[in-house]
Amino acid sequence: MPEETVQRRVLSLFADILEYPRPGLPAAMRECEALVSPTSPEAAMLLHGFRAFVEETPPGRLEEIYTGTFDLDAACYPYVGYHLFGESYKRSLFMQQLKERYQAQGFMVEHELPDHLAVLLRFLATGDDPDLVHIIIQEALLPALEQMIKGEETESASEADKRPDRRKDRNLYRQVLEALRLVLQRQPQLVEAMS
Repeated sequence: MPEETVQRRVLSLFADILEYPRPGLPAAMRECEALVSPTSPEAAMLLHGFRAFVEETPPGRLEEIYTGTFDLDAACYPYVGYHLFGESYKRSLFMQQLKERYQAQGFMVEHELPDHLAVLLRFLATGDDPDLVHIIIQEALLPALEQMIKGEETESASEADKRPDRRKDRNLYRQVLEALRLVLQRQPQLVEAMS
């Protein structure tokens, strides 16, 4: 498989993994793990750990964990613009600019906000502008992922003591976010491969 195809597929698989859980998630994780393993063994190990959990967890419980992680905890909201700008005019402007970029490249977003992490990953997987890929990764995705991961790590001990199961569950998705961060940090090679 050509490197460009691999990179696009990896981004698409991460989008699948970071969307609300659906049937086929373990298969997507296995494929993503296999594709990132040669270039990022650490990311593959993180994905392997999460996949093992997913394969043993009933779908309803996995949906609960996803909701608790991404919908109920502001530290892990899956909206990149929120992490960059908060709920502000700048976020609205960011989303409008994303919509314009999406439309210019024929990329359709139907059921989610344009700054959703999975939507941005899908856009990058289909995008044809290496400069835009570079900008989105460096100026949007990596800073947002850093905040999402950091938000996990900085929860106070007293909060963790009150909700040990919730913290443990959120750490499971943190593995996926960290794996994605590791893959995106190889960004120069990623953009080169997609050029």
